[in-house]
Order: sequence, then C-alpha cells, then structure tokens
Amino acid sequence: MPGKRRSTVRRRRRWPILAAAVAGTLLVGAAVAAVSLDRGGVGHPAGCASPAECDEATAAEGAARAPTTTADTTPAPTATAAGSAPTSAAERAADPTGGGRYPARFSVGAPDVGRYRQSDARLPVPRGYRVYEAHNQDSKEWDLYDCKGTVNLDRIYFRAFIYIGTDCHGTVNITNSIIAPPQGSVNRAILVNANSAGRLTLNIRNTTIRPEPVAGGQQNAALTDHAINDCATCTIRISGVDVANTGGMCLCGAHVTIERSWLHDNYIAHLADPSQAHTGGVFPYGGSGPVTISNSRLEPGVDAFTGKEVPGYWKAITAVLFTQSEGTSTLRDYLVRDSFISLGAFGLYAQDGVGLRLRDNVFGPTHWGHTSQCGSDCSVTYAEWSNNVVGSIDGTPTGKAVSRPS
Repeated sequence: MPGKRRSTVRRRRRWPILAAAVAGTLLVGAAVAAVSLDRGGVGHPAGCASPAECDEATAAEGAARAPTTTADTTPAPTATAAGSAPTSAAERAADPTGGGRYPARFSVGAPDVGRYRQSDARLPVPRGYRVYEAHNQDSKEWDLYDCKGTVNLDRIYFRAFIYIGTDCHGTVNITNSIIAPPQGSVNRAILVNANSAGRLTLNIRNTTIRPEPVAGGQQNAALTDHAINDCATCTIRISGVDVANTGGMCLCGAHVTIERSWLHDNYIAHLADPSQAHTGGVFPYGGSGPVTISNSRLEPGVDAFTGKEVPGYWKAITAVLFTQSEGTSTLRDYLVRDSFISLGAFGLYAQDGVGLRLRDNVFGPTHWGHTSQCGSDCSVTYAEWSNNVVGSIDGTPTGKAVSRPS
C-alpha cells in the first residue's frame, strides 16, 4: 500500500480506498486531502469565553461531579458487566453482549442521552449540561490552548469540534459530555495537535461523540474522519465512550487504551462516493504501541437503531481493526480482548505488528471476511490467538472459531 503521512498537524486525511478483493486480496489506493483552518474571528462560546473560564465554571457549578487535580488525575477504571455476566456456555451463546464481555447498544456514553437515530439532526441537551458554541464560526472549532496542570470539562454539550493546541501539555479530562460537530466543521471531533515539548494525558470518559449529519454535498469533516487522533507524547484513555456518525473511533497507535466503548453508525449518506471516507475503525497507523482494546463493541457499519447494516458501509471502512506501518515503524504490545468486531470491509486487517494478541473476541458479519491475509508486502506475527469466534449481527457469539490469519 502507498505510504500515508501521520496526522500531527491540523489536517483532514483520506485513507486507503477499497478497489477490489480477489481470492482474499485487498487492493487499496490512497488519497490525501488537506484543509487549512482560519484562525481569525474568535468568538465567545455560550458557556464561557476561554478554557480558564471553562475550568472556573466547572469548579463552581459542579466540583462534586468533575475530577479534581490530584497526583493521579487519570479517571478510575469503570467496572464492566463481566463480573456478573452469565458463565455457562448456553447463557453466553444466547447473549448479544457475549456474556457481558462488551456493552449492549445504547448502554454507554454521556448520561441521559438515550436512544437516537443516525439521521437525527441533533441530540437533545440533557438537563444540567452547559452548551459551548464554537470559538471560530467558520471552522466550527472550540479551542483549548492552555492545559497546564489539569483541565476538567464535565457535562458540556460541545456544538463544535475540539481543537487541542500545540502547547497543550498536562491532563485533560472530558467526562459526561457530548461532542457534536455541526455542519461546516472542517476537522475531526477531537483534533489533538499537542507538540512534543511536553506530555499530554487525555482521558475521555462516559462521553458521546456524534457529529451532526448533513445533506448530500454539504460539509462536516467529522463525519468522515476518525473521532480522535494521538500525538507523539500523548497518553489517551477512552472509557465508556459512544462514538457514532464518524469514519472511525481512533487514529492512534501509542499509549492508547480503549475500554467498554462503542463504535457504530458510520455516516456516509452525504457522499456521492462512500469510498472517499475510507478509514479504519481503530487505526494505529505508524504506531509503535502499546495499544489495548478491551470489553468494547466495535461495529461501525451497523445502524444501531434498527440493528441492520448501513447500506454500503464496507466502502467506507477498510477494517474494524486496521494496522499499517509508516516508514520503519513497528507496532508492538497490541492487545484486543473480550470485544465485538463487526461490519467493516474486514474485521481485522493486520498489515503491521509483532506479537499481536487477540483473545476471547466475537467477529460479526463483514463484507470480505473476518480477517485478511498479510500479503507479500508485510510481516505480521501473533503471540496469542485464542477463543476468537464468529457472531451474529447483534453480537451473539457462536461456537465457530475464527482462524488466525496466516
């Protein structure tokens, strides 16, 4: 496959375009598009005028709710349902959560969101949330430039995409919130552009990321790109997060943990050619690891409200789990466990990785196959491949094993 540049600048990206599959081989092309952002005309959001004021508002209005600055500011792990899950083979076989291994649909995300359709113009603003409008009405971005120490963003409805600036070093906690980039957004839902002068820890917990749909020919770049990207000195933790109407969950390949989260409803209705949006559900492109995905439900091609496929979903998602090197990069410490992987062109398309580990996962329907062969231009090895089985579109596992790719 042709090489592609990693997103370390404010750039909208295109990913491999699925051309054909013959005897299990995927032919892919690539295109890259860049969109520059207008820095002018910064306005005032409805909730606050600056990140500092946002922090003050959060402390004043909900200190009991928001995380506080401590020596360890990482949100505590959220308990999964696995502890009380059905344990017998019969119970697990009849359970669309794999016996509690991964969440039920519409069971994670921001509090009080409830069920919604892919085509809903916008989500309701739950009681107790503050609404933040974009700082820049042309680009639809909400800016976070200074995050020294700890910034807590709790119970906020962002009618914008979030831009984390070059000098943002510290800890950012986004909790119990809704991120809803509107029509006209020129980039992904959370654009991380922190430079390597310092470290950034980004914790996203119990949050719904759902760009608003647009009509044919209209623009919302957040619909066709990964919701989140990483940076060279980032540590990212995604926990209890609902990601819908995007091109994928995360373009991230180092120091990333995804747990108890849900990817669904890739939105391509506004595209004349859905392959323009080609991404991977979780794509550690050029990443070195570690990457851990656990107890999550990754089904980008499902219409969650109806339980059926999004028409043409496979044209927009290369694979639910997609790995690819860049230059001399090698992905290591990659673990996927206890998760549902469904409705991409492939379930797993591994083109990079040493000692990949996948265990206790359920692979649902795909267009080309549950896994893809590595091909002659890559070398992938597996340290563990165990108890990975086929499942139905609702997540119910069967007893049929998924063979390890060769």
